Amino acid sequence: MKGNYKVLIKESEERCRQLALKREQKYSNKIISDANLQKILMKNRDMIMTALPFINELIKFTKGSDFFVFLTDSEGCILNAMGDEKILTEAFSLKMIPGAYMNEENIGTNAMSYVIKTGNPVQLTGEDHYIYAYHRWTCSAAPIKDSHGNVIGVVDLTGYTRNVHPHTLGIVVAVAKAIEEMIAVKAQNEQEKRKYNSINKVLNAINESIITSDKHGNIKRYNDKAAEIFGENNKLKEHNIGQIIDEWHQVKDMLLANKNIVKKVHITSCKDISYDLEANKIYNEDEERFEIVYTFKKNERANHHKVNKYKYNFDNIIGQDRNLIKIIEYAKKIADSSSTVLIMGESGTGKELFAQSIYNSSSRNDGPFIAINCGAIPEALIESELFGYEDGAFTGARKGGNPGKFELAYGGTILLDEIGEMPLDMQVKLLRALEEGFITRLGGKKPIPVDVRIIASTNRDLEEDVEEGKFRKDLYYRLNVLPLYIPPLRERKSDIRILLDYFMDKISMDLNKNKINITEENILMMEKYDWPGNIRELQNIVELIINTENFPVHYFMKRLNRCSQESYEENMDMESVEKEHLVKIIRRCNGNITHSADILGIRRNTLYNKIKKYNIQI
Repeated sequence: MKGNYKVLIKESEERCRQLALKREQKYSNKIISDANLQKILMKNRDMIMTALPFINELIKFTKGSDFFVFLTDSEGCILNAMGDEKILTEAFSLKMIPGAYMNEENIGTNAMSYVIKTGNPVQLTGEDHYIYAYHRWTCSAAPIKDSHGNVIGVVDLTGYTRNVHPHTLGIVVAVAKAIEEMIAVKAQNEQEKRKYNSINKVLNAINESIITSDKHGNIKRYNDKAAEIFGENNKLKEHNIGQIIDEWHQVKDMLLANKNIVKKVHITSCKDISYDLEANKIYNEDEERFEIVYTFKKNERANHHKVNKYKYNFDNIIGQDRNLIKIIEYAKKIADSSSTVLIMGESGTGKELFAQSIYNSSSRNDGPFIAINCGAIPEALIESELFGYEDGAFTGARKGGNPGKFELAYGGTILLDEIGEMPLDMQVKLLRALEEGFITRLGGKKPIPVDVRIIASTNRDLEEDVEEGKFRKDLYYRLNVLPLYIPPLRERKSDIRILLDYFMDKISMDLNKNKINITEENILMMEKYDWPGNIRELQNIVELIINTENFPVHYFMKRLNRCSQESYEENMDMESVEKEHLVKIIRRCNGNITHSADILGIRRNTLYNKIKKYNIQI
């Protein structure tokens, strides 16, 4: 932050007075319509999608401390707002919402307007802001710049003045710099991609298989014809021609002797076929630096497998709880089905771990696995993110268009995480795609076939959302073919010691720190706790213990005292609770008693007896 920023603030205040802005003003003078906001979101799509992961990490870092984050464009238009509910609600009450402009001309001096004016990061506190309504806050903002040094956006972290530290600005600057670097990398990749694609167009226009390598055999480039033939077992991705041509060393020796090669060769990846190979040297700057071009004259068969392995499988699911073991066995049974899976469970229970395990145990595990968080993408961008868009579909659309996640997941699996957060109009389009087996890019007319296995996950009660009109009933039944309910940690407390040992070993090794001994008394306290954040909360507590070398007794005691009263009230009528839970599970399983019993962890006869006891209508 520049030393003369107080001078610049005084100058800004003078401009505000000349603009006749009132200090009593509460709202921005410019809040655009949803239609115009969508155009701006589309224009800034690449920046938004690049920034989202970094902003999500910033939100996680400050969670529970009453902070919110704004992302604006270069003119101060709010593109996205995320953060803790209480303070974000206050901001929304002042109409600090997507579409509102935070530039000086419309809302007076603030951190975002300062960054837009000066191009420098700043932290403004209390009366540094022009309008009174912002005096309760401290705002730390930093610019996002393109490769030419032009401001293209602003990241702002705002909290109550009592909670903000001078180092907060450093964190925001680091986030902005990380976004800039990723944008630069993507731009460079795009430039390289254009160069690569122009050469590939030439190579692909030739009706023969072509591969190039350096003098050591490391593969540099290949055309589509070569990929069709030698893609089996991903030999091309292993980056050495010697793993494709058994006689490569003989070919290399002849080339070093300045003899071009035209001969039949035996291909490792296609043992029953021989190819006519032509090999030639192409010199770069000197005779020591040359590449070899291999031309194969035959094309007998095509094998093109894409592998996109994700690391988790069922062996990574930690626990010995009897109900959990039954759920794992059930998940293994349904893994190789083509039917849609709906994974339900609270946040932090391991829904994505189960999704990846199902994918890795399916026959589609040689295809892509693509996960998309339906709740983290701005509503205006979710259709183009899922279905892609055509060239010219909107202002700022990438030349040539862009494939969506459904196209990229062809032949594999797509995880629609937080499906309950998907907007209703998008639910209609998703349902149509699932029923017809085709999608259409935004701005396009050509139907594109999709071949993907759908896994959806949610921490919401979709059945309740259906009843309240927040989620489409037809889509719910289309997704809820194979229901999978992941129990919260409070329902498998026998696993707490096992998980505690696992995370203690793993995190201490990752952090290169000593393991901490936890007393039996403290472990019993952890087993009494209800773990609202589930396994993710337990993992965070273990990391806290290892870093501080101290067990947070106060953390548990405060919550245990509060929960004991709540537990007393909840246990007043346990039979009503049990009946409601049974009805909910049976509905989720569409009346399938076997699936319901598996999820509940009881025998079918026991479930039938309970159905009779509570007079439950199936």
